[in-house]
Amino acid sequence: MLIETERLVLRPVVAKDTQDIARVVFSDPNVVGMLAHNTKDPADAHREAERWTQIMGMDGDGGIWDDGGMGLFAVVPKQADDSLAGVAGFYMERDERGYWDGEYFYALGTDWHGRRLMSEAADAFANKLHSMKDLGVIYAGYWDMINEASGRLLARTGLTSKGRKPVTEEYDAERCRGMFDYDLWRLTETGPGEERDNVLLQAMRRAGAFVAEEVLERDEALKALASHYGSKVFPTDASIMFQAALDQPGMAYLEIRGAGATGQPVNSLR
Repeated sequence: MLIETERLVLRPVVAKDTQDIARVVFSDPNVVGMLAHNTKDPADAHREAERWTQIMGMDGDGGIWDDGGMGLFAVVPKQADDSLAGVAGFYMERDERGYWDGEYFYALGTDWHGRRLMSEAADAFANKLHSMKDLGVIYAGYWDMINEASGRLLARTGLTSKGRKPVTEEYDAERCRGMFDYDLWRLTETGPGEERDNVLLQAMRRAGAFVAEEVLERDEALKALASHYGSKVFPTDASIMFQAALDQPGMAYLEIRGAGATGQPVNSLR
């Protein structure tokens, strides 16, 4: 399945895209910081990319494309000579009645931010979803308060807000602790200044969610953040963010429901 827009070619990912996905997505801290991975080790970046191409690729072993569903697409700007700028698409599975349920997500390399490429892709995916006669429930979650652009993009794809979802309903405690470990690593790797303050803000958002759901202990989490940030005194906006995450546990949650929608969709494999 090939989808063309004014500026993009959206094509199913294949195994040979693994290295590009590892480089563009999983080796970019600004991208991974909004996902749910710990890829500070380059080997982990390649391993996660390979997992995506195996499960959701055209020539992978997930079977999504062969069975008539949609998996993960490479986002290729026409001006970029077939260079991958990111990925977007679905992890879908057929339910017991033959309808497609699953998750929608995307990841765009930092070099391509601010060009509205994913908005263009979202419009194309919206059309495809609305044309599926065997659509069940497609869902998405995102880190609201620090990534509201994702909420707008998901709405553009046709998903509507359904409130909040506990983080631990989507990811187990070990996965959450891995995200926190990655956030601490980012703090250590980022030099002092506005950029590190922004990384701290994001880390506080996620740490607050993990504390609220008792994955992390509050004082230990704050001590670790202070150590990696390099100061026991946090910027005011970071402290406010931590408290906001405690007060509003979980992540923002959206869905699009087709004619075959019943119950809950399949769990994330991201």
